Amino acid sequence: MLSNNNQAISAEISREEIKRPLVLVVDDDPFTLKHIEKILKKDGLAYKGVSSAEEAITFLEDHAPDLILSDIMMPEMSGLEFCAYLKQQPNLDEIPIIFSTGLSNMDTLSQAYEAGANDYVVKPIRKVELLSRARHHIDSYRRKQDAKNRIHDLNRQNESKTKFLGVASHDLRNPLVSIRGISQYLEKEQYGPLNDNQHELVSTIVQASESMLTLVEDLLDVSLFESGQMRLDAESEPLEALVDQAVKLHSSSASKKQIRITKEILTDDTQADLDRRLVSRVIDNLVTNAIKFSPEETEIRIVLNSDDDHVYLKVEDEGPGIPEDEFNKLFKEFGRTSNLPTGGESSTGIGLFVCHRIVIRHGGTISAENRSTKGARFSVSFNRTIIDE
Repeated sequence: MLSNNNQAISAEISREEIKRPLVLVVDDDPFTLKHIEKILKKDGLAYKGVSSAEEAITFLEDHAPDLILSDIMMPEMSGLEFCAYLKQQPNLDEIPIIFSTGLSNMDTLSQAYEAGANDYVVKPIRKVELLSRARHHIDSYRRKQDAKNRIHDLNRQNESKTKFLGVASHDLRNPLVSIRGISQYLEKEQYGPLNDNQHELVSTIVQASESMLTLVEDLLDVSLFESGQMRLDAESEPLEALVDQAVKLHSSSASKKQIRITKEILTDDTQADLDRRLVSRVIDNLVTNAIKFSPEETEIRIVLNSDDDHVYLKVEDEGPGIPEDEFNKLFKEFGRTSNLPTGGESSTGIGLFVCHRIVIRHGGTISAENRSTKGARFSVSFNRTIIDE
C-alpha cells in the first residue's frame, strides 16, 4: 500500500499527465508509429497511436486529443475520408489535423486542405519539423478552447445575473407600487390637509417612488429581454389611445415645470398590432425623457401619422438637443449623453435601451435627431401587422 506521501506524489503526477497535450497518431505503418512516439514523448507530449482511421474514431468517442497526426494513404478509410468525417462531428471539428505524406503524394495536399486539414509534414518525418508544427497547432487550439470555456463561463454567470435581476425587480415592484399609490393619496390630501412642509415631503416621496418604479420596470424588462422570455401579447390597438393615456399620466409632472404636452394627429387611422403594455412603456419613456430634459415653460409635441403599412409616432421637445458626437450613446444599455435633466431628475440610461428593444421586437424602427429649430425629435414606426419571425 502506498504511503500518504507516495499517494500525494502519484496524484500530482496524474494531474500533470492530464495537463500534457495529447497527440493522436493514425498510421498503418508500425515503424512510423514508433518513430513518432519517440519524438513526441521525448518532447513531453502525451501520445496515442492507432493503425487505422476506424480505431481512431473509436478512441475519439471517449477522448479529446489536442492534435491529430494522420497518414493520408491508409486501407479502408483513407486519411482524407477520416478528416472529412471529423469535420462533420460537432465535438471534434475544431481539433487540428496534420497530415503526413510522402513526396510522391504531394499532389493530394490540395484535397487534404479541402477536406479540412490544418497542415502537413513530409515523410520521412523529421523531429524539428514535426515538433515545430505540432506545438504551433496545439498552442493555437488550446487558446481557442480556453477562450470558448471563458465565454461559456461568462454566459453562465450572465444568465445567473439576469435571473437574479428579474427576481429582484419583480419582488421590488409590488412594494414600490404601494408606496407610490399611498403617497399619491397623501399628496391629494385624501386623508386630510397637509401643511406646506408636509406637502413638499410627500411630493418628494411621490417623485422618488415614481423614479424607482420606472427603474425597476426597466430592469425587469431588460431581464426578460436578456433571458429571451419577452413575449408579445399583441392585439389590434389604436396608437392614439395609448398616446392619450400617456398625456394624461404625465401632464401633472410636466405642469410642475410649466411644460405643455400637445398632440397632433395627421391621420384618420392609427390602428396597428401592438402589445399595449410594452408600447405604453415606449411612449412613457419618450415623454418622460422629453420632460426631464426640457426647460420650464416649453412645449412637448406628440405627432401621429400613418401610411398603408405603418403608423408613426414622433416626440419633439424644445430642450438642448443631442450633442452631435453622442448619438452613438443612444439606445445602448446604460448609455447617457452629457446633457443633464433640467429639474434634477434621475437618469439611468436604461429607458431608451428598453424602447429600442421593444420597438425592434415589434418589427419597427426607432431613431433620434436634432430639430432644425430647437430640441430633439424621437421617431418611431410600427408595422400595422407584426410579421412573426
